[in-house]
Amino acid sequence: MYFNSLTFVYFFVGVLLVNAAIPVRYRNVWVLAAGFLFYASWSPLCILLLLATAGFDYFVALRMAALPTQAERKPWLVAGLVFSVGSLLFFKYSQMAVDSLGWISAWTGRSWVPPYLGIVLPLGISFYTFETISYGIDVYRGTIRAKRSFFEYLSFLLFFPKLIAGPIVRASELLPQIPLPRSCSPENAQRALHLLAIGFGKKVLLADNFAPFIERVFANPLAHNRWMCLVAVFGYSMQVYLDFSAYTDIACGCARLLGYELPRNFNKPYLAVSISDFWRRWHMTLSRWFRDYFYIPLGGNLGSRMKTYRNLFLTMLLGGLWHGANWTFVVWGALNGVLLLAERAWCDFRGVQPKREADMGSVERCTRIACVFSLITFTRIFFRSQTFQSAVDMLQAIVRPTAFEVEHELALFGIPAAAAVYIWASRYRERWLDASLDGWAIPGYAVYLTALLAFGASRAEFIYFQF
Repeated sequence: MYFNSLTFVYFFVGVLLVNAAIPVRYRNVWVLAAGFLFYASWSPLCILLLLATAGFDYFVALRMAALPTQAERKPWLVAGLVFSVGSLLFFKYSQMAVDSLGWISAWTGRSWVPPYLGIVLPLGISFYTFETISYGIDVYRGTIRAKRSFFEYLSFLLFFPKLIAGPIVRASELLPQIPLPRSCSPENAQRALHLLAIGFGKKVLLADNFAPFIERVFANPLAHNRWMCLVAVFGYSMQVYLDFSAYTDIACGCARLLGYELPRNFNKPYLAVSISDFWRRWHMTLSRWFRDYFYIPLGGNLGSRMKTYRNLFLTMLLGGLWHGANWTFVVWGALNGVLLLAERAWCDFRGVQPKREADMGSVERCTRIACVFSLITFTRIFFRSQTFQSAVDMLQAIVRPTAFEVEHELALFGIPAAAAVYIWASRYRERWLDASLDGWAIPGYAVYLTALLAFGASRAEFIYFQF
């Protein structure tokens, strides 16, 4: 059941109507039931793994809550982490590990063909596993209390708008909202409809229409000239942002209509003026997770400069691996780690703090934005490529001298033009979200969304579903 389908619209409208019709005390039960139905529509069997993960982490949290010191809680925390991380490693990385052994055997001259394990990756496991891990660590640290109600904890994990691809919500952000009587105020309803309109527009009108050209060029870069490849690479950088932020907008809009508030996940990342600024704006809930549960426990920036550089690099390396069971993602993470290290080392060498955007002139700001966007886009060649050879082919196609040829491709001009229009229009996002809906605006939105999904949707899944 994709967000960008009429099936989901029918499902969600039904959820809203029943939610509005039943007494407030039954709404939590109804939303949880909707979460079960939504996830079961993808994979009825995989919901058993989610329930097992939720049950074990719930039990571990209660055991830790009964113990007075962190030393006594630690064995239970380790048990919870082994279960959650072990499940993620098995389902997501087993095939990668076997394939890597095959490569090693080939390098050593042995003929061993790695078997295909056929392990099905449970949808959303990377996201809900991180939520269970953060919950266990927060209970261990004493920053939140263990939830006594398994129903409420399960409602937190199975909240369907964010279940498949985030944002990665912490228990402290969503659990307090669950027992409260909730209704959707007119102001929240207006903002939610704006979010849905923006999200569906980004996905259906832009990201899905960028995809065919980008897929064709990435499938065989050497068959296209430099300019086509450059448009494909920069177009993919826009596509992955439009696609993922569209999912987040839709998730947040649906949550608001049900009376919930989800955290913000993007803040105009392609207007960042430095690499570190980009990672504060991009997939913000994941960046916060790695900061609080990996980077800071490693030592953060409290040790020597070399230890700080090590911690930054390892964090980005793990971030790359989280995105996919492929070594190209590890290289992508490593490249971003190198960029962060270079930026940090440059500031340390000069003995200055990173320059604030408010202190920059318009020329410097625009130059920095262009450089950061270009560097981030370069790393996405490895993010998008299925193999190292595909990435190398794309790099070769870009650097080789070729004449400018249109090749009768509208996308060669259409993708940059559409991206430029979106970037210009994004300046008015907050103004649009705060706008009041009067008169025929609500029926107009209903017609717009229905027509968009009925006639324009490609039914293409969201890019981050594969992670």
